[in-house]
Order: sequence, then structure tokens, then C-alpha cells
Amino acid sequence: MKIWKKVGQPAPPTATDNVEKVYSGDGVEKNRPSLDIKGGVQEPHHANPQLEKRVIRKLDFRVVPLLSALYLLAFLDRSNIGNARIAGMEEALELRGNRYQWLLNIFYISYIVFEFQALMWKIVPPNIWAAFVVFGWGLAATLQATARSWATEMVCRFFLGLFEAGFGPGIPYLLSFFYLRHELGLRIGIFLSAAPLATTFAGALAYGITSGHSKMANWRLLFLVEGLPTIIMAPIVYRFLPVSPEKARFLDSEEALVAKARGVRQVGDQIRVGGIVWSDIGATLADAKAWFTATVGVRYFGVFLAAAGIFPTIANILPWVLSEQFSLPIIARPIDPISLQDNQGSDTRRGTGIVILQFIGQCGPLLGTNVFPKQEGPRYTKGMWVSAAFTLFTAFLALGLRALLVWENKKLDKKYGPRPELIPENGIDPAAIKTAVGEENYGPNFRYVL
Repeated sequence: MKIWKKVGQPAPPTATDNVEKVYSGDGVEKNRPSLDIKGGVQEPHHANPQLEKRVIRKLDFRVVPLLSALYLLAFLDRSNIGNARIAGMEEALELRGNRYQWLLNIFYISYIVFEFQALMWKIVPPNIWAAFVVFGWGLAATLQATARSWATEMVCRFFLGLFEAGFGPGIPYLLSFFYLRHELGLRIGIFLSAAPLATTFAGALAYGITSGHSKMANWRLLFLVEGLPTIIMAPIVYRFLPVSPEKARFLDSEEALVAKARGVRQVGDQIRVGGIVWSDIGATLADAKAWFTATVGVRYFGVFLAAAGIFPTIANILPWVLSEQFSLPIIARPIDPISLQDNQGSDTRRGTGIVILQFIGQCGPLLGTNVFPKQEGPRYTKGMWVSAAFTLFTAFLALGLRALLVWENKKLDKKYGPRPELIPENGIDPAAIKTAVGEENYGPNFRYVL
């Protein structure tokens, strides 16, 4: 059954039409959306705000921490090669000349080439795909402990980048299946904060692992101890990561209805996981806005510098969170996966935009590993100038993108008329209740987020 044939017209009756109010265990009367899980949603499709907050709170405590923990492990597994080098790997594998530099490069090369895996979150059930890539990079990370030559370590690093490319870059896309536009910023900020959190104890952990006198070489023990927990997490994420919000085991039947209604509010009455629309991929590749946003993604070079310890990491992470919550001006607000997803009008287009963004943006770390050669220390003049140039370039691109989106919104207002604004903290504006279906897809309700 479709949402409704025409905006403002009631939908045909469903089996749940006669259920308009429910009572929770504490005796409080609450509105329940009249919803057929297999089909559409009747008015009102916006749930009681308190009930919706309960659903969001459960997602916050079950989904975001699990994904953040995995990202923390991913960051440990990709970055522990530096500690392994200090612990004796350089001598054991005879890393002469630029061989160590290539161990860093090969990870980012495979990471960039396989960025298209971000779309797999829409094709394969999330719990299955997550378990597959987590096990894959955990196995590659652990097998580094068995490397007997530089070539073997290169192979392990290649596959580590391949499998990690199927996880981290696509998580903002996955979270868009669970959260509305205005809710995404904080959750993605928490997810991204797992990386700097890992840096706060990675060195101490590595020291603790390698400071003993085991029969195994200390650097091999490091790869083993930090890789095995990731493998163990594969069956855990398979069991506990929901396929979709309405199918989450931790939601009761009433909450599942609300979760489904939220999905209808986002994209209308459609199945979100199970396939992609190929024409949307082509349309995104031809969309100047997607490339504009992705080019602004060269700011990842600055993020890499933060990870390298040149710039503070906390100052880089906080704007990701604050910009979405308090609508900071564009100069202070980094263009990131949130902005890109807000400005593509279908699930497939959002996923393709993420691929473009990550493909270009991840070239920053690849460049960053090569513009700070050891012999140019301690000032690293060339690297600093390159970083400053990219920062200035990003500022101009951000201003240009904002002007383009303002112009696009004016065109939409002229075509459809002004859009009634939703008020998340107060539920929904009554003027919008008959039109706010599929508000995150192209149509009368869609507007670009500045």
C-alpha cells in the first residue's frame, strides 16, 4: 500500500486503523502511528514526541557505541605499524630505504580504490556486511604477526585497507538509515571521536604489550594482541547490529511502529536495504554539487595532520559535532559526510556521494605521508605550506558551495512554494503534517542544507 495517492488525501484503511491510542505500563496515554509494517503509514505518521525520544535513546545506546567501538579497533589496527616498527619490525623485515613508507602508502591505495564498498550497506543487510568486513580486517591485522618479509607485510597492509574501506567511510551513510537529518550530526561526531580516543592510549597499550620478554618477538605480539579482539567482534556485530530500525530486537512492537514511521518520514514508503538504483549513481556522478563537496574534502589532509600529532585532534573533532547542532557559519563548519548526505535526494545518491567524497578526500592522508620527510625536520616548511594552501583552497570552495545551494533552494521555493519548517524539539509544525513524507528525498519537501 502506498503512503497516500495524493498529498492531503487519506490512505485506504489498514488493519491498524482502529488503533489510535495505546497505554504504556505506567498508565500514560500515548498516540501510536497507524501503520502497516509491510506497507504504508496513515496520518498521523509523526509519533508522540516522548515515544520517539525513547526510540532514539535506545538506538543511541545500542547502535552508536557498537559502531564506535569497531572504529576504535580499526584505528588501532591501521596505526599500530609505527609502534611495531619501534619494537623491532624494521630490523626483522629489513625495511631499508622507502620500504616503510610503502607500507603506509599501500594501505591508503587500497583504501581509496575500494571506497565504492560504502554502497554495500544498502545492498547487503548491515549486520552481515559489518561482520564480513570486521572479520576481514581483523584477520589481515592479525596475520601481520606472521610476516617474514617486506612483501608479506605489504600484502597484509593491502587487505587491511581493502576491508577497512568497507567499514568506516560508509558508517555515516548507514546511520542515515537510523536517524533523521537533524539527528545525524551528534551521532557521527561521537562515532568519529573514537579515532582520537584511540590515540590517547594506543602508545601506552603498545608499550605495555612490547615491554615484556615473551618468546615471540615483541612486534609480532603487538599485531597479535591488537588484531584478535577485532576478529572476536565479528560475530558480536552480526548478532547485535540491527538490519533496520524497525527490525531491531531491542524495540518493542509499539517502538517498531514508530521506527518505521520515521523511515517513511525520511524517504517515503520504500525498502531501504536490498538494492541500489543504478540511474541514481549516474545522476550523482553527473552532479556538480557532489564533486564540489568532495573537492572540499581535501580538508582530510588537515585531519591527517591532526592524527599525526601536528595539530590538536580535539579541535578538529568538536566542529563536526557542534556545526550540526548549532548551525555554525559555513567558514567555521567543515564540509563533511553529513553535509553531503543532507544534499543528495535519495538513498543511492547519498551513498554514491559518500563514495565520491571519500575517494577524493582520502587522497589527503596519501599525500600527507609524503610531504613531511624526515630530513626536512624540525620545521617541515614544505609540508606546512602545502597544508596552508589546501586550507585556503577549502575556504573558497566552501563559500562557492554555499552560494550554489542558496541558489538551488530559491529555485525549489519558486517551483513548490515555501516549505513548512519542522521543529524537532517540539514535534512537528501542524502546517507540515500533511506534506512531511519523504522529506529527505527529492520532491516538494526537499531543501538543501546550508
